[in-house]
Amino acid sequence: LALYNEHSFSEGGFLAPMALSALPADKQPGACIGCRSCEAVCPQQIKISEAMADFAQKVQS
Repeated sequence: LALYNEHSFSEGGFLAPMALSALPADKQPGACIGCRSCEAVCPQQIKISEAMADFAQKVQS
């Protein structure tokens, strides 16, 4: 989520895509299956699955 925030607030900066390129495919935002199990335990009640879907779309563009 920190990379998502950086990418969103810097209007498509280069840090998030560069950091994501170092991650294996199963750890990329697009690997989220939307099961929402992480949202059930998130103390801030963030809609993580929606953020990951949005992030995946933004970094592919």
